[in-house]
Amino acid sequence: MSKFEYPMLPRSDIIAILNESKIATVYEDNLINPNPDFVSDLYTRLLIHLDSLQEDPGQIEFAALEQLENPDWHRDSVRVMNLYSKIKELVASLECPKKFTLKDLIRPDRDRTERFLGTILNFFLHKYVTHFRFHFYSSFF
Repeated sequence: MSKFEYPMLPRSDIIAILNESKIATVYEDNLINPNPDFVSDLYTRLLIHLDSLQEDPGQIEFAALEQLENPDWHRDSVRVMNLYSKIKELVASLECPKKFTLKDLIRPDRDRTERFLGTILNFFLHKYVTHFRFHFYSSFF
């Protein structure tokens, strides 16, 4: 059974797509030496851009934190786990050959980060082209 595989996007393409689409301003050093804050912010922006964060994430976190005895102690962990869950689900649905783990958020690795960004951006490009074609052809009817 053959399986569709999307091309690995080179770092320069990842940077160009993110910058030109105004998802985020990214420099090569951001991908060569990714840090948790940068990666979390970038994944959040990608999810928002792909409409995968339909509800206000702050509202969800607040509702979850209300259930805890000392909510201030858990604020960051709830936010990280929410983001982790969404990204893991997205990457799995795109059939990425690598599994997204919590370590990919809290101790990001250059190669794995580029793999996941490439996977998500390939989907983004496919979604954009499909959307454009639909509107282009529907304008004739």
